This record gives sequence, C-alpha cells and structure tokens, in this order.
Amino acid sequence: MKYFGTVKSFDNEQGHGMIKPETAGDELRFERSAISWGKENPPTAGQRLSYDVGQNSEQKPCAINLQTI
Repeated sequence: MKYFGTVKSFDNEQGHGMIKPETAGDELRFERSAISWGKENPPTAGQRLSYDVGQNSEQKPCAINLQTI
C-alpha cells in the first residue's frame, strides 16, 4: 500500500532522514537505500513523496521504496 508524506529532514552525509506521513501517525525514518531515483538528487525538506512501510534491522517501522510525486 502506498502512503504519502513530506520529508522532514535528510542528512546527506549520514544517509538517513525522516518523513512525516500525511495521515496521522509517527514520523518514519528512511535510509538512502530506500530512494528509488538517482542518488545524486537527495530528498529535500518539504518534498512530497510516496512510500511503503517496512521494517529496519531493529524490526522498527521505516519508509521504503520512496518515490517522487
């Protein structure tokens, strides 16, 4: 199921960020590997994206399959 949200932050050096869902819910962390477009164009704060929800290595929810809208 696709969800929509807005990038709250992205640390290009560390390769992770946070996305705020458009619907109620907690912010989700995402890793650079979740970005589906060219890695030379990192996500920016305020950018609207679609994503799926998965689990990270610690079994916590995270955003995966990020795509620009």
